[in-house]
Amino acid sequence: MLVELDIKNFAIIKSLKVRFQEKMTVIIGETGAGKSIIIDAVSLLMGGRGQKEMIRSGEKKAVITGLFELDDQKEKIADLCDKYGLPHEDDQLVISRELAVKGRNVVRINGQLTTINVLREIGNYLVDIHGQHDQQILMDQDRQIDLVDNYAPAEFKDKLAAYQVDFAKWQKVTTQLRHLRQDAQELAQKQDILQFQNNELESANLEDPQEDEKLEEEFNELNNYQKIADTANYFMQLYDDDEHGIATLLGDAQNAATDLTEFGSKFKDFAKTVDDGAYALNDARSELSNLMDQMDFDEERFQYVTNRLDTLNSLKKKYGPTLTDVFSFYAKVQKELGQFETGGLDEEKLKAEVAQIENKLSKEARQLHLIREKVAHSLEEQIKQELADLYMEKARFSINFEETKTFTAKGIDAIVFLIAPNPGEDLMPLVKIVSGGEQSRLILALKSIFSRVEPVGTMIFDEIDTGVSGRVSAAIGKKMHSIGQNKQVIAITHSPQVAAAGDQRYLVAKKVKDGSTFTQIGPLSKEETITAIAQMMAGQDVTDAAKKNAADLIKSIKDE
Repeated sequence: MLVELDIKNFAIIKSLKVRFQEKMTVIIGETGAGKSIIIDAVSLLMGGRGQKEMIRSGEKKAVITGLFELDDQKEKIADLCDKYGLPHEDDQLVISRELAVKGRNVVRINGQLTTINVLREIGNYLVDIHGQHDQQILMDQDRQIDLVDNYAPAEFKDKLAAYQVDFAKWQKVTTQLRHLRQDAQELAQKQDILQFQNNELESANLEDPQEDEKLEEEFNELNNYQKIADTANYFMQLYDDDEHGIATLLGDAQNAATDLTEFGSKFKDFAKTVDDGAYALNDARSELSNLMDQMDFDEERFQYVTNRLDTLNSLKKKYGPTLTDVFSFYAKVQKELGQFETGGLDEEKLKAEVAQIENKLSKEARQLHLIREKVAHSLEEQIKQELADLYMEKARFSINFEETKTFTAKGIDAIVFLIAPNPGEDLMPLVKIVSGGEQSRLILALKSIFSRVEPVGTMIFDEIDTGVSGRVSAAIGKKMHSIGQNKQVIAITHSPQVAAAGDQRYLVAKKVKDGSTFTQIGPLSKEETITAIAQMMAGQDVTDAAKKNAADLIKSIKDE
């Protein structure tokens, strides 16, 4: 459950900290006060999209931190933390999100940096926010079959796991058989091309991904050998000439510097510098001489380097652009050639193996189907009751089974949730529901059922009561209160009936100070709750009669 939420510089919120409790918490306040901003902040902690426009005007960054207590989901959260190298404690998790005007947005879990994708994966087990994942329930058939499976007994999960082991074997063998049955000419052509490429690369004797760079350097040296030799000889002539060579001139310069020392000790350092320079140049001359002695133009080596570079450049043009890419391509060719070895498998043997596995899968899938049918029948009755509680007692709900054309990872069942909201209407997929009020009640009914088996600890409903009557709002409030007996529920509402159903209530208010707007939130006492609900029912002028009506509303909803 969400224990504490700390928001700084987010939208119109300057600084806000709120501690939540178990069961059902209701957040009320005038339109525009910032109620939904609080939900937006929680959404960011679950990996929602963050934008710099969310940062409070004039601030450099927004920081949102949430403290969660873990219950049923702690084992799964611990596994995910271990998977991604995140620190974790048994019972708590701290998530923080920073949005910056400049620079990167930052995600931390238990103080350690992580990614948005990791946050989203972990967030799936922490909070369910009404509206954000509802389309999955309405449209995604894979999600619908998962909901049914989650409600199935432990026996089903064991059978599904066994089926999926055999399904993986079936996929492997059918893939081998499909490859074997491919057009022989096409396979032969592909194999010929791969073999040609493999032979070409193999004959190149590739060993070093940097070979071309090293040879380019050697080629440059060999190709310019004559220029190097001529330039070095010119230097030697300049240095060694008897009359005007550098060595002769340096000797004269040394003698002159030495003569200066006779006129004072202050010239000694100067003379030493001249000597050092002369020695250094002489050493340089010796070094060049040694280098030239080591260099020898080898015509045979030059031709080898030239031809080798031509070979490597040709390979890079075909399979590159870099020699490293050529190495990668070579490895890929060898791998693909290795796959042709499956062509040696006996087709009849593979067909027999496929038939054997399919026979086993059919029996296992049939067992899964029978269990799902029982679960679906039970769920239909429970969901109908939930809908009746929400004044949709005439609605018909059905879980429809269709057989898939082939085996899937879930078996041979395709499941579609169908509903007819009103008498005389045909059953249709949930997504076809047009009425917002009916859709909200249907989602609430489904969540009321499936929340019992899903590990998420907190369910947030943002104005789910919009567009319905007071009587229906009261039913929605009672339903959320019922969910709150097993899950933490946080509800934002403008409905006095929903507000009356809460176990605790917070008031969000917008204040203006020194030209700036601030959002505040605080818990309501019993008396403050009665006054707030009375205002929701009767307006700002709260009379004693309005307060009595509010108190009666709270009592009536809690007593039923």
